[in-house]
Amino acid sequence: MKKYILILIMGVFLGACESYLDEVPSKSTNLPLETIEQLDALLGNYYYFFTDKSRNAALCTDDYEISEYLYNGFSGNSYRSMEIFQVATWDVKDTPFDGKETFWGTEYTKIFYANMVLYYLDGVSGTEEQKAELKAEANLIKAYSYWLLASNFCLPYNDATKNELGVSLKKSVSFDESAARSTLEETYAEIENCLEEALKLENSIVKDGTFRPWRGNTSAAKAFAARYYLSVNNYTKALQYANAALADYSELFDYNSEMSFYKTTTTVNNQQVEINYPSTYLSDDNEQLSYKEFYYARFSYHPYAWYVPSQTLMGLYDKDADLRYRYNFVENYSYVRDRTGISYPGYIAMGSYNIPSGPTTSEMLLIKAEAIARTGNWQDAMNVLEQLRVKRIDAGMYTELVANNQEEAVKLIIRERRLERPFVFTWYDYRRYNNNEVSYDDVNLSREFYPYNGSTVLSGEPLVTYELKKGDRKWARPIPNTEVESSLGEIKQNTY
Repeated sequence: MKKYILILIMGVFLGACESYLDEVPSKSTNLPLETIEQLDALLGNYYYFFTDKSRNAALCTDDYEISEYLYNGFSGNSYRSMEIFQVATWDVKDTPFDGKETFWGTEYTKIFYANMVLYYLDGVSGTEEQKAELKAEANLIKAYSYWLLASNFCLPYNDATKNELGVSLKKSVSFDESAARSTLEETYAEIENCLEEALKLENSIVKDGTFRPWRGNTSAAKAFAARYYLSVNNYTKALQYANAALADYSELFDYNSEMSFYKTTTTVNNQQVEINYPSTYLSDDNEQLSYKEFYYARFSYHPYAWYVPSQTLMGLYDKDADLRYRYNFVENYSYVRDRTGISYPGYIAMGSYNIPSGPTTSEMLLIKAEAIARTGNWQDAMNVLEQLRVKRIDAGMYTELVANNQEEAVKLIIRERRLERPFVFTWYDYRRYNNNEVSYDDVNLSREFYPYNGSTVLSGEPLVTYELKKGDRKWARPIPNTEVESSLGEIKQNTY
């Protein structure tokens, strides 16, 4: 961690702040930060903040297909990379050493930038109102990143786990600040402290006539608060903040009128194969960051550019009526990644790498529906759910979902969450389902796949069963060993 911070200090302001600074900050020089515009430019560089590189969200659930059939059918690294199989089968032996886990480091980079703003805020020129907004925005960044880190590298939070290891809480830009991990209870207390400050944001999501969800804003803070409180099963507060966010902004993307196909072809074994992408596949950075459902523009990023949908996931959709299946599951997409393999779909949202992961209006409706259903008023919850479904189901085939009791309503709502945003919500949802007040939504995961060692899949041997059960310590994914070593032993690895 200390080595990591030294590297950050050397390059932290290259980019958006380049026009403001005459020298690069270093340990031994005074940082030439004198105006509020310099700090605003740092938080305004969305390239620092907008990607969420969680391998666990992409690979660790039954949204992602791992199978003998696919392994034997493909040859390219988009599917047959060792780290994919290791992460997807919840390995804890080799994964810390694979050198491919960047999520811990990138989220701490965001926290570092936020701390830079907080550290220099009092000493720069600018109005008190401007400073208050940047302080709140920096705390939103920290709350969001700490929550992501805890939700990937720590056990799910409850009374039984509160004294387990949390994350490293970085509150300054000092080289001497300890990188030791806090307790899980301290981690969640810090998330709530940062969130409390973030909720003081007063900037609207629309500023000077421009829709700006890539910047901190009052609606983004409320929306993240709704997500956070749902994650700890506090349905009252989740509902409170979902309602507050929706009261600010409630635009929904309508698949019936705003989605179309982008048709193209690729050559496979000297034959032309048609591939129909959703029109959102072609969206550029500006269009993606301005996606009208966003409260806060963040994207899940999978470096292999192939979200491989499982048979289980695809089987949940009404393939005729659900427009999310029609447009987002791209037939023959495997040929783009491996031109000599077999035909298999890919899940596509915005480009090959990105799926919206930041809080959206559709997520707020799902949180609102689930919070209402879990607190007893399940009939009203179903009405809220239909406000979303009417924008996602073919208008000519639309029928309302029917629940006969609270349990049926909750199950329909949580299924809808998975249909709405696979490879994003599912990992985080499974963690909370296994730690809430009911057992009917518990999740135990298993896969059958070949055995492997640290470098090779042993495809000539019989299949074995890999499991991730409720209560398993592997719900806390391993921290990269490079981080453990660079912290000089202060960061403790998870125990299994």
